[in-house]
Amino acid sequence: MKQGYRLVLVDKDGVLVSEFQLTENALSQPVAFVAKLREAIESVEEQEP
Repeated sequence: MKQGYRLVLVDKDGVLVSEFQLTENALSQPVAFVAKLREAIESVEEQEP
């Protein structure tokens, strides 16, 4: 397994929504990472009643 960090995105009920592996490569491309994170958050917001 690669060294790094794991970012877990859960909804307000604690249900897993998305998971990101933060490796050196991901962290070296912050614009792309933030775009993917934003997409995941917007997807959750759209699904909320």
